[in-house]
Amino acid sequence: MSLCKSLGSENYEALEKIAFRKTNPFCYSCYRKVEKQFCSTCGSDDNMRLFEGVGVGYGTLWVIEHLISENCASVDSSYAEQSLRDCYPETVQVGWIEVDPIEIIKEQYPLDFRLACDEYLDSLRADGEIIEVDGDDYWKTILLILSASLMTCKLYK
Repeated sequence: MSLCKSLGSENYEALEKIAFRKTNPFCYSCYRKVEKQFCSTCGSDDNMRLFEGVGVGYGTLWVIEHLISENCASVDSSYAEQSLRDCYPETVQVGWIEVDPIEIIKEQYPLDFRLACDEYLDSLRADGEIIEVDGDDYWKTILLILSASLMTCKLYK
């Protein structure tokens, strides 16, 4: 699912406005900033966006992804494990030994454990609670707060 669909068009547009404010038009042919719509040297209007200290590229999606990765913490990889522990909080008695079922599965069946964690995170993605951005997962609510707060923050104006 696209970032625009995941966040909603209003929130995506807010982040896109920030991306335009944080970047400058850039003529890659002349390798210089463009002051207006056209490059004053070659006359091209096919401008990239320059994000100082980050890079250049076409469009704003890469800028938005960078802003998200720099301003939001990704979903902690231990979150799924903790959720499994919350589902099975009690220890299990095997013979005369009490064991933590999650620890046993994690140590003795690591593939099954990883699969359970991945399936849980996939269900959160499918429900729209977390959004994948550039290979990392972020809580949707945090991204919505980011788009609102960056619009009001002087740093991004």
